[in-house]
Amino acid sequence: MNKRAAASIAILLFFVLFFFSSVDAGIGLEEYTATTTVRLGSVLFSLSSAAVLLLPLSLCLMVFALISLLYGRKSPAMLLSGLATLLFAAFLLMYSSEKMNNSLYNTLSGMLKEAGAKFKKRDIAGITIHFSPLTYLTLAVGALACFLSMPKVATARDRYTLRRELLPYAYISPHLLFFIVFFITPSIYGVYAAFTKWNLFNDPLWVGLDNFRILFTEKNNTYYLQLRNGLWNTIKFVLYTVPFSIMLPLGLAFALQSKPRGNKFFQALYYLPSLMSITTVTLAWRYMFFKSYGVMNHFFMTKPDWFTPPYSWVMLVVVTVWWVNGGTMIIYQSALASIPTELFEAAAVDGANEWRKFKSITLPNMRYPLMYTFILSVVAQFNIYGQPLMLTGFANNESNAVLLMYVYENAVKKQVAGISAAMALILGICIMAVSFVQIRLLRANAVD
Repeated sequence: MNKRAAASIAILLFFVLFFFSSVDAGIGLEEYTATTTVRLGSVLFSLSSAAVLLLPLSLCLMVFALISLLYGRKSPAMLLSGLATLLFAAFLLMYSSEKMNNSLYNTLSGMLKEAGAKFKKRDIAGITIHFSPLTYLTLAVGALACFLSMPKVATARDRYTLRRELLPYAYISPHLLFFIVFFITPSIYGVYAAFTKWNLFNDPLWVGLDNFRILFTEKNNTYYLQLRNGLWNTIKFVLYTVPFSIMLPLGLAFALQSKPRGNKFFQALYYLPSLMSITTVTLAWRYMFFKSYGVMNHFFMTKPDWFTPPYSWVMLVVVTVWWVNGGTMIIYQSALASIPTELFEAAAVDGANEWRKFKSITLPNMRYPLMYTFILSVVAQFNIYGQPLMLTGFANNESNAVLLMYVYENAVKKQVAGISAAMALILGICIMAVSFVQIRLLRANAVD
């Protein structure tokens, strides 16, 4: 067996030992004592302390190390498995030094109360934490995987090759770290939370598909109604907004392509809203169109309430398109500039009018930018949140409330995080399904 295969087996053994490892915790109170044993797999999903967040980071790095070994890249495998082992060691050190872990305290205090002890949290000096021998064996196996992944460094050429192979990973390591911390880890915990009953304070309680049963079958349940209303409003917003998010920037790009006087000024003017935050944009439009003191109603001597249906949908579309059209316009300008002018000249010689040129030359050459911006626009508008929250909120019988507003409301204000995560997962599945169809259409229209 070569060292690469041995290192791969060591990484697989690391995962097996990890989920069989455990934590022994105990507290004492006068004549009462309570002890419990918790698997590291349960600690991973307990979300009970900052130290726990090191575990998914360590496991993800081990997965990347295993992938590197499968592709025959020993140098990055050594680096990744070494970092994973160090993070696991840091978890053991930080977790064992905690005096009052919330998850463990809830379990142990419940056992003391069942035994008849009467106390308050301040009466507990601390929780003693010890790891099982398998935990330290997991750490040793991680170090062994790093050692077995080490390439040859006997000669100067070997060391030069090692530096050359590791240098690219030094450049991407910050991005990889933030990708794992802020994308992979929240995604894993979010999917897990969708199958739990969780109030953000205690440990998540696994309930399986119960959250989805409530959302899809209990017609008199509030969350069932919220899902239907929020998801339908989100889909309506996508249908109303996406066509204008494509056509308006395309029209502006065409207008600026002719390079009229002051085209640079107008280009900067159209792009300016894209540099603003959604809060700035939304509040500016809200102040302009507010019923009682808004500039527009006073200027035109009108009295409509622009933030009630059906005007509210118009305002949401206008605000969103005004905000996003600048970036899309720049993409279209670049695509238009890359089309050879000889094609238009040849078409003009053949007697083609402007519509024929647009249909036969411009659109085929802009297929990929159009599809790219279409996919991005659909995904972005499915994630609508800020505009309806600040323009209308839950007013007008929640006629403009989108699904992410209910997700935030239930998770943060009502502490119903399990149901909220299930709603978010349903929205994510809808986005992935739509994106999959769009990408398949893009590939189907690709030129061989």
